[in-house]
Amino acid sequence: MTTTKFAPGRLGAAIAAMFAGLLAILMTAPPAHAAAPDPDTIISAWAKDPLYVESGSTLTGAEQSAIRDSVTGAKPPIYVVALPDGTVATGSATRQFVTTLGRQLKAQGTDKATIALLDGPTLFAMSSSLRAGVAENIARATLRSNDDITSGMQDFVRRVKLAESGDTRGALSVDGAGGSESSSSGGGGSGAGVLVGILVLALAGGGGLFLYSRKKKKEREVREAAELAAVKQTVDEDVTKFGEEITALDMDVKMLTDGGDHQDDWTRALDSYERAKVELEAVKRPDELRGVTTALEEGRYALACVKARVNHLPLPERRSPCFFNPQHGPSVRDVRWAPPGGALRDVPACAADAEAIERGFEPQTREVMINGQRRPYYDAGPAYQPYAYGYYGGFGDVMSGMLVGTMLGSMMGGWGMGGYGMGYGAGYQEGVSDAGGDFGGGGDFGGGGDFGGGDWGGGDFGGGDW
Repeated sequence: MTTTKFAPGRLGAAIAAMFAGLLAILMTAPPAHAAAPDPDTIISAWAKDPLYVESGSTLTGAEQSAIRDSVTGAKPPIYVVALPDGTVATGSATRQFVTTLGRQLKAQGTDKATIALLDGPTLFAMSSSLRAGVAENIARATLRSNDDITSGMQDFVRRVKLAESGDTRGALSVDGAGGSESSSSGGGGSGAGVLVGILVLALAGGGGLFLYSRKKKKEREVREAAELAAVKQTVDEDVTKFGEEITALDMDVKMLTDGGDHQDDWTRALDSYERAKVELEAVKRPDELRGVTTALEEGRYALACVKARVNHLPLPERRSPCFFNPQHGPSVRDVRWAPPGGALRDVPACAADAEAIERGFEPQTREVMINGQRRPYYDAGPAYQPYAYGYYGGFGDVMSGMLVGTMLGSMMGGWGMGGYGMGYGAGYQEGVSDAGGDFGGGGDFGGGGDFGGGDWGGGDFGGGDW
């Protein structure tokens, strides 16, 4: 019988090519920067529906109905949040985000629950009704036993219930994972052929994943460029409006006696305006916008002093800009205000907005365009972090209170804990900042819990695929 031999040189070359492909994947895999929803919004929605679906999720209507039916009525409850692909692309970001949800559930009286997060086709799971790490292993076993999201999520719910009843072995079993008999029946002569097949598949898979990662990187670059252009447009509007206010006051200033204190304020306002224009022109990254809005804040206060002198009024107090719209200039006092579905807090407001709030009307909020819709700047996504920080970052702890419950507040984890520069992936600090915290006395939301992961076909997080 002729024995097939595999040339050592070719085998070494194939293995080297495989590792080169895998190394390229690791070096080029891009992070995701999609905007995550406000945890408060999800918690409020779960009070009526255990399945929360964010706009842009890949779930079809039929898949949503099937998943909703499978989790409705579960005791302890099972909650599912479906996000667009790439919203939370790292383990730390996912752990922080889901832990925040778990802690908020506990704060509202739900001590034991399981949370499944679908980031596009990727599944994560955490639970306070199971031992730490069990939800993760259930997620992986589910992925190995199912080939689509609908049947997989139904199986996931079944496995969670088994584990909660005490049958952890059954919850972690993998159906249909056999096949050892057919694998061994080919005889020893097929060993080299099997090795060649494995290498070919590895190389093909590595090449496919390399192309996929390049595609995702290009998509990320296009998305970031669009986000930067949108924020630059917002800042450009602020600069333009500031220039118009300077022009409108020019004649009044010229009518005042030369050499007065107003000239110093006027010079500072003009200098700040020029600095803002120059820095905006040079902006290449979103974080560079911070310097522009810092210059605008300084210039608006100087201009407010000029206006006070022109009108023979007391000089304004140096306060942070109006929270609702920094174009309104320095605030005059704090007012009690709450975002939709959020808690009351004190926020700095200009005279007009403070009066509107106190009379029960809506303030004139600074809105920006996001995906074709107008939204308040503080709920417009991570690209607006430096925009807000430039305006408010120089006023101590004012932002730690006024941004609670907003998208920027959730992503930054509180301005007092590092401020701008933490990055979106590190934003959800609530629930993980104190290692001694606990959600339900155990499970994944305690001090040492894990997240569960895998991918319904993509393999981005390495948690198990087929």
